[in-house]
Amino acid sequence: MFTTETVVSEPEPGQQPRERRRVVRAAAPEIVSRLTDPVWLARTLWARKGLIVLAAVVGAVLAAMASLMVPPRYVSTAQLFIDPRDLRVLQNEVSPNATGGDPTSITSYLESQARIIASDSIKTPVVQSLGLDKDPEFGGEAPRSGLSQLLWGWLPGSGAPSRDGLVYALAVLDKNVSVRRGERTFVIDIAVTAREADKAARIANALAETYLENQATVRADAAQRATNALTARLEELRNRLRTAEDKTERYKEANNIVGVGAGRSMTDEQLTLNNAQLVAARTRLTEARAKYDQIIAARPAGIEAGAIPEAVASQTMTALRAQLGATLAREADLLASLGARHPALAAVQAQTRDARRQIADELSRISRSAKVELDRAIEAERQLSLRVERLTATQYAAGRASVELRELEREVESSRVVYDAFLRRARETGELAGIDTTNARVISAAMPPLEKSGISRRMLAVLGGVAGGGVGVALALGLALFGTLPRPAPRRAPEPAESVVAAAAATPAPEAKPVKGSLMAVPQAASPAPPPAAPKAGWRRFVSIQGGQTERVPDLLRTAAAPLLANLPAVRHRRWRRDDGEVRSVFQAKTHLVDVLDKPNGGFAKAVRAVRTALAGGGPEPDRRRILVLGLRSDAGASTLALNLALDAALAGLPAMLVDAGAGDDSLTRVFAPEAAAGLHDIVTGRVGLVRAALQDEGTGLFFLPRVGRVDQVPAQQIESGFLDRARRFGPIVIDGGAVGTDGLAQRFAEVADDIVLVLREGAVGQSDLATATAALGDQAQKLRGFVVNEA
Repeated sequence: MFTTETVVSEPEPGQQPRERRRVVRAAAPEIVSRLTDPVWLARTLWARKGLIVLAAVVGAVLAAMASLMVPPRYVSTAQLFIDPRDLRVLQNEVSPNATGGDPTSITSYLESQARIIASDSIKTPVVQSLGLDKDPEFGGEAPRSGLSQLLWGWLPGSGAPSRDGLVYALAVLDKNVSVRRGERTFVIDIAVTAREADKAARIANALAETYLENQATVRADAAQRATNALTARLEELRNRLRTAEDKTERYKEANNIVGVGAGRSMTDEQLTLNNAQLVAARTRLTEARAKYDQIIAARPAGIEAGAIPEAVASQTMTALRAQLGATLAREADLLASLGARHPALAAVQAQTRDARRQIADELSRISRSAKVELDRAIEAERQLSLRVERLTATQYAAGRASVELRELEREVESSRVVYDAFLRRARETGELAGIDTTNARVISAAMPPLEKSGISRRMLAVLGGVAGGGVGVALALGLALFGTLPRPAPRRAPEPAESVVAAAAATPAPEAKPVKGSLMAVPQAASPAPPPAAPKAGWRRFVSIQGGQTERVPDLLRTAAAPLLANLPAVRHRRWRRDDGEVRSVFQAKTHLVDVLDKPNGGFAKAVRAVRTALAGGGPEPDRRRILVLGLRSDAGASTLALNLALDAALAGLPAMLVDAGAGDDSLTRVFAPEAAAGLHDIVTGRVGLVRAALQDEGTGLFFLPRVGRVDQVPAQQIESGFLDRARRFGPIVIDGGAVGTDGLAQRFAEVADDIVLVLREGAVGQSDLATATAALGDQAQKLRGFVVNEA
């Protein structure tokens, strides 16, 4: 938008100087407006172009002369690669590098090495080797010859001591040497500035080589010092070990302690062996007693019946039992065939009695043998018990003596460990003194630069000309405003037709007064508009008005009770907006547009951010609002706005939650979580917790509660007490309600919501739509915070 403003004409050039000064002081605003007039500036500078060109030429000449007097400067750079991980020659270095993988430690180590390179310990050998203390460029005395030497000889001496060229050279090197570490690298640049290219390269290379030699020398000196210190301690440690060993052996001899190795004495070994024998003897005794008891319990009748125990089982007993069985069988046959009085039957019965007698004799023999084994086992157990008791008593006495022996042995062992460690370390450090473990090298030697550093003489002359031209412009403007030199000819007075700009004042729209419980407002009578001001004569000057174009608001919303929150611009070419590798959220690459993730600086994302900022501006807890997003129609884009509002809040670091209360094929649950198992009904009934039912997006941290289960049975009271009270730590909570008046769940959420946002599509709004929304919301229409126009 543009406006017009009259420009004051220039004063006449024929006025007197005093009057002109008074006019200038009185017309300071006119001078300012003249300086902002491009036409006047162009005419004034063109009229005094000779002065400007002369000033530019003078500036260029002066700059060129100054560049001739400035000595040339050459910068040569050598590059060092310093790896914080030194070469590991030995397991335990004398001065190990403990940087590890910590970035802070690595950075500190490299910065420390850069400071070492820039220190006097490195620069002093360079000054001495290159003779910089005698170089006039670095503070040395210039050689005298001819007349200067003759005059210097005639002058009386001042008696002052001769100057130390080393100090001056170091001071100049501090200014001419720059050591810095490359960003995120292990490379250190050594830049040296000198008047000669070869000298700059020599100094840079000398600094790099001196640093490497210094590091090798420092490590070798450290290893040598460690070796000398360790060697000085070895003799003392050796004597201490020998004394401890002698004391231990004398104690063993005095207490009759004989070791068998592994820290065990002979008494220990004997006691262990006898204990094992005693256990085996007692086992044999138990077995012998059990066998004897079993034999005693056995009877010939039982053996004849077939119940033969294992203790009496032998080949003889088996043969006797077989013989008895045969005679018994024969006796039974004869008894059945010949009768009880037959002589043959009597002979068989005699054989049966003889077999039974032999079985009884065999059983008695086995019993006597078991008794002998039992007595032998008892005696062996008794003898072993007595021996173990004697060894135990001896062990107690030896144990009391071993207490001090173990203390002596620990002293011997500690002395031996320390001595071995010192001896081994002394050998290692002695060999390490001749090995350079510094992992540093020159990766780029300094070369003589081909061009001088800094601004070239040509560029300096150009800058001098530009500066001179600027001075000429300032001088020309000053003379035109305050000087007495001839001024540019006054401009022709503009014709009235050219200078008059028509300005029609727009009649303001009538103010609307909202009606309670309705989305519309009743227009009030408009006050009469003031008559348009007459245009002023003069030159036109266009001034841009801050703010640009006004928002496009549907005419029907100009009379609405709620304000317009934002216009959502149309987004084109969605399929070219993102690569597959850029997807970092489950809400991306799906049906709904998520420009707050894909293009956060775009117009759509800014409009969503404006809506969230406007909604957060009201209420006691702006970040804990419950926002219900409804569409005036099913295709208004309410789900897209709700999704982007929640994502924008999550990206801002707020614990936002998105709740799906809408229905339809394109609902958030069907698009993003079709397999969800728990929802609002499970939370309010206590089947699952809120955190287990809500799904969290790993890419943005947004929590999403899908529409799952029998949500038609959840009243508004349960939504308030069973869900929103448990979700107090979340905020804002954005609810997607779908189209207004199409679902009961969205209506119940409207009863507990803090704010309601109505989304409508541009060009698709009618008076009947607003009336339908008013009737659907009922008493909840007063929660409406504003409209959002979708331009897609």
